[in-house]
Amino acid sequence: MHRIEELWSIYQNKFADTGLKKGAFSAPGRVNLIGEHTDYNEGFVLPMAINKGIFMLGQLRKDRMVKVYSIDYDHLLTFQLEELTFDQENIWVNYIKGIIAQYRKSGYDLTGVNIVFTGNIPQGAGLSSSAALEVVTAYLLASLHEIKMSAVEMALLCQRAEREFVGVNCGIMDQYIAVMGQADHALMIDCRSNQAQPVPLSDQGYSIVICNSKVKRELVDSAYNQRRNECFQAVTYFQQKLKGPVKALRDVNLVELQAAAADLTEQVFRRCRHVITENERVLQAVTALRANDFPEFGQLMIASHLSLRDDYEVSCRELDCLVELALEKKGVLGARMTGAGFGGCTVNLLKENRVEAFVKQIKAEYQEKTGLVPEIYCSAPSNGAGKL
Repeated sequence: MHRIEELWSIYQNKFADTGLKKGAFSAPGRVNLIGEHTDYNEGFVLPMAINKGIFMLGQLRKDRMVKVYSIDYDHLLTFQLEELTFDQENIWVNYIKGIIAQYRKSGYDLTGVNIVFTGNIPQGAGLSSSAALEVVTAYLLASLHEIKMSAVEMALLCQRAEREFVGVNCGIMDQYIAVMGQADHALMIDCRSNQAQPVPLSDQGYSIVICNSKVKRELVDSAYNQRRNECFQAVTYFQQKLKGPVKALRDVNLVELQAAAADLTEQVFRRCRHVITENERVLQAVTALRANDFPEFGQLMIASHLSLRDDYEVSCRELDCLVELALEKKGVLGARMTGAGFGGCTVNLLKENRVEAFVKQIKAEYQEKTGLVPEIYCSAPSNGAGKL
């Protein structure tokens, strides 16, 4: 990663100093430790921010022009604040345009800006580089324009940008953790109330290791929409069947699900079982972490993977292979796929003194079994967006 001085020198090569306010900012990627496909069912998730992110430098202009230079794509794009049209060719710039559009929609008077940015979050790995780009843009614009906004408001603004401008119907998890991540903590998010609480994750004897399967998540959109629809079908059924109010699968328990087994298709039943048990696992994981019970947390991660593989059917051969290889290794307490599925990454909990051997063995064995070379990252829980 470029040092901040290098970034400023790239910035100065691209843009003349306008004499107006400037600054450098960052926002992290994230890995979800447990709680998959629970967000759109108004349940619970437990992500942590990772020590990879997007780094952005900017300075206000005296006109209405926005100039954005992506170091990674080596591409400069220019547009007017009033002309925010979707760019079919350069998808990355839409995350920036979407944020600008939301600030304008919220009544903030923006001026033009020069921006340079780079990142080291692997793309397409399910580590949320898009939310990091939204959040760092929102943070930069708020700071340079002296806009006062709470962390929750900023996360929600970024979510609206992705939904309304980019056209991805995302949950709140990625934006929340990119804004509110805390060093040495995971973040338990209640996706119904949008409330979040930090959960300590700082025992020195253990490490979180992320393995990128290098399988691009091809099926994700159609399968994701199908899973959502299956959950919503079940909600419609339970709304008619149960006495209490049912807004989402979060409002249904296992006993109620078992009683409905004959009325639901086997597939819809299994989808529900995953969501209901996964919500339970997140709450149990929070209890385990607060008690520093890492073995219990590891067991919950394993149970989560099996549920995602068998009941929700969003894993794939390569992710299963990574999890199986990990669980054979000495010092590994837990492993599971993380993210929407069909590729992307696994997240592993292991003893710190076993990390080096783990990385070496997994790289060799996974390549032998699949022909793919995994990328492996070790990350402590990191801070959310901030000024550099």
